[in-house]
Amino acid sequence: MRYLNIIVAVFSLMLVSCDRFDHDFTAVEETDFVTDFVEPLVLALDAASAADMSAIEAMYATDYLHNGVNRSERIEWMRSFWVQDEGATASISDVLIQQIDANNALMNWRLWIMGSDQSILADSLFIGERLVRRDGKWLFWGNQTCVQPSDRQLVIVEYFTFRTCPNCPPAEAELNNIRLQYPDNFIYLEHHTQMELMLPGDNTYQYYQAYSAPTAVFQGTEKVSGGLPEDTAQYQGIVDQLLTINKPISYSIDNLVYAGQDLSATVSLTPLIELPSEDLVLNYVLITDEVGYTNIAGEPLHNVVRAKGSVEISTSADLTDIPIQLSVAEGLPQNFKLVVFAQHKPQVFQNNATIYGGIIREISQNN
Repeated sequence: MRYLNIIVAVFSLMLVSCDRFDHDFTAVEETDFVTDFVEPLVLALDAASAADMSAIEAMYATDYLHNGVNRSERIEWMRSFWVQDEGATASISDVLIQQIDANNALMNWRLWIMGSDQSILADSLFIGERLVRRDGKWLFWGNQTCVQPSDRQLVIVEYFTFRTCPNCPPAEAELNNIRLQYPDNFIYLEHHTQMELMLPGDNTYQYYQAYSAPTAVFQGTEKVSGGLPEDTAQYQGIVDQLLTINKPISYSIDNLVYAGQDLSATVSLTPLIELPSEDLVLNYVLITDEVGYTNIAGEPLHNVVRAKGSVEISTSADLTDIPIQLSVAEGLPQNFKLVVFAQHKPQVFQNNATIYGGIIREISQNN
């Protein structure tokens, strides 16, 4: 039986966005979710295999929908890990269940899938999973109408740290949790300001006056310094607000070539709003997970900046087929992401260096 940190709470009323429950606010007997839902979920995960996902499938309502993923897509996503490694094992942690009424509840939880060699195949945090009680059984229902719209901007956080920073692990954990919530609309770029992973010539931290770690700058306009709970507690609200903004620019990456130390491509921008006529730049950043290093808490590093470049652009000029080029002295990583974004970058930063969405291209040299 592999699950941890289970907290079950009962609420007579809970207000949540995108609410589609038909609530019954009369007093109800508290449900034993550990027995009625968590233990069956753990047993279903224990029974999972590439050939048989029926036990897990039975945990999901037929009309399940979570951030645009339906029941069959969710099951096939899980199955893919056992296809990849027939010896994979699954566990859950960080479970919080809040009962709404006799037939509805809200669940946050984390799914871990480990390979037979103990490598992490999946580490996914599910926020706001709805549970419904049908025919006497609790089922996953998903967040239904709370789907992150595809027309919203990519939110970019430029995060400043260093490998042995004593106050940084809570900030990194919170940023990674948000990344798991919004994999298509959120990314953070981890700039190391000293030690082994510092990028030579990178003065981004100087521009943002991010002289203490941790510091996170959200979309070039919101700056939060410090790793105390009251500091990291600001992250979620800032990101949620930024995610309400429609996509300001449509981006495309073309003519992508990468080999050895070098990467080149062309980028085209189609503005969907009026952009500033001055101090406009196109940034392009190569990031990768650094499995060979950990932070001071022994946790792996994510989205570490390995190369970056910038070029001035103008709305009065052609914004198609803009050439970009990056080089990594020790060679391009096997797996990395290319993040490209336009930014209004005044000479002096005063919380006014707006980032206009962006685009992420995942690249694997193993393919």
